[in-house]
Amino acid sequence: MTVGKRIKTAAAGALLASLAGCLVLLLASVLRSITVICLIICAVIFVIAFVLMHILEGKPSKVRIPVFIILAVIGICTVLSITVYDIGKKMVFRPNFSEDDYETLSELKDEAVIIEADGLSGWRIPASAIPDDKPRRVILYFGGNGEDSSRKVLYILEHEELSFLHNTCDFIFIDYPSYGNSEGDLSEDLIEEFAVNAYDMVRSLDTTSQVTVLSYSLGNGPAVYLASREDADIDRLVLLAPYYSGYDLYNSVLNIFHGPLKLLVAYKMPVYRFAPDVRCKVTIIASADDEIIPISSSRALFTELTGSNADFITVEETGHNDMFEDENVLDALAGALEVN
Repeated sequence: MTVGKRIKTAAAGALLASLAGCLVLLLASVLRSITVICLIICAVIFVIAFVLMHILEGKPSKVRIPVFIILAVIGICTVLSITVYDIGKKMVFRPNFSEDDYETLSELKDEAVIIEADGLSGWRIPASAIPDDKPRRVILYFGGNGEDSSRKVLYILEHEELSFLHNTCDFIFIDYPSYGNSEGDLSEDLIEEFAVNAYDMVRSLDTTSQVTVLSYSLGNGPAVYLASREDADIDRLVLLAPYYSGYDLYNSVLNIFHGPLKLLVAYKMPVYRFAPDVRCKVTIIASADDEIIPISSSRALFTELTGSNADFITVEETGHNDMFEDENVLDALAGALEVN
């Protein structure tokens, strides 16, 4: 094959890859970043292939074919690895902003109050049974990966069975960075930093007497991290459907992230490492029928809470997304929070 033909072949391949990439860019905006990376990888592979074609010209097939097979395998594995890593990250962090719920809450005035500081934003439900200027306990809530404060707070206000969350306590839900109206990006390190900043926001309120941390699903990682810090004065920690580590979250979706494939997990969150340093009272509420976070993962975390007074409550026939709708869960939650 002449040099001209090689150039034409490489250019045609690059053009096809570019057209496919543009199509993906138009159809799936969430894949834009990974598509750009994959296009760059394809371009590099084409360049390497072109150079190898020139270097190996005249070599026997038994030499050329294995080289190009190896190059193709390396390219495919690289693209697949980056794709899995990026998609996994998007599965864990799914920023959400319920604009309609935000507008509805904004019209409720005294029932819910916006809380903002340093680029973070969320909602506070003032304790209904305590005068506005009197000290009260605060329930600081860390939500799941698709939850934003507007929808959650409105849901709580609309359901009488959840009123125990704000009768004698303030309920505060501050959105993660990139969720709701909170600014910034989100990663494993930044979510830990966020937990500390959210706690500082709550502690800075004149009416805060104690801080109780309630967390659900994804929020259990930053919640346990916060409770493990010596500078965080938390009276109790209640964990709904907690996980042992980020690997368990990934493997619950696709059970392949073991051994070298652990490198593809973008959110490792070693909750088990923070657990032994927690000193406050802890209650874990987990479902034997949780289809997202296996109860075995929650039990494994429970065994690591060696420095605290910890309880484990099991419920049956409750799906992962039904925790705040199940009567048994709500009874257990009210008891764990010790609210009046």
